[in-house]
Amino acid sequence: MVAMFRRRIAVVVCAAAIAALLAGAVGAGYDWSRGSSELEAALVDATPIRVADIPAADDLPARGVFAQSTSTGHFCLSDAPLDAPSMGGGGCNSVDDPLGGSVLTTSLAYDGGPAIETVKDARLIGLAAPEVASVRVVMSDGSSRIVKLKKTKVGSRDFSAYGFRVRKSDLRKGIGPIAVVAYDERGAEIDRQTTGIG
Repeated sequence: MVAMFRRRIAVVVCAAAIAALLAGAVGAGYDWSRGSSELEAALVDATPIRVADIPAADDLPARGVFAQSTSTGHFCLSDAPLDAPSMGGGGCNSVDDPLGGSVLTTSLAYDGGPAIETVKDARLIGLAAPEVASVRVVMSDGSSRIVKLKKTKVGSRDFSAYGFRVRKSDLRKGIGPIAVVAYDERGAEIDRQTTGIG
């Protein structure tokens, strides 16, 4: 998902415009032809549905991964507080192609920074096609972390959603997520979305 939105400040921002080290959203394409103001208005009217969780960890509260299908024909996924699902940020693709032509989408959000060591909370959210059996986050030190997938639907189609929080101990050591990798049932890599880190 290449488009980022932050309802808190009511601005839709293209990830290409985000220059911070842990910059914005990564993944499949986004159709800007309808204009951001129309999408912003549609997001206000679309009910957020919780499709996955970002568990509490390191004294940080749990968050939710929320999906919205809008009147403009977009499917949007956001990372938000459980008690304020309209106060998050994330990305959008066409509701007809929520994965933007890939088998995996990923958005990265963080608090703090811009240096990895000064990030207070970093989170990844995304959506995966049915053929994705497992997902791992590749870290800048070469290690990887398993991501828990949760089955969900977009319209009548099956997908898996996920939320992942980077450990504070990794961030303090300057270790950040460089890619999210999807694997099929045989363990073969079928997609890789880079985060722009490392």
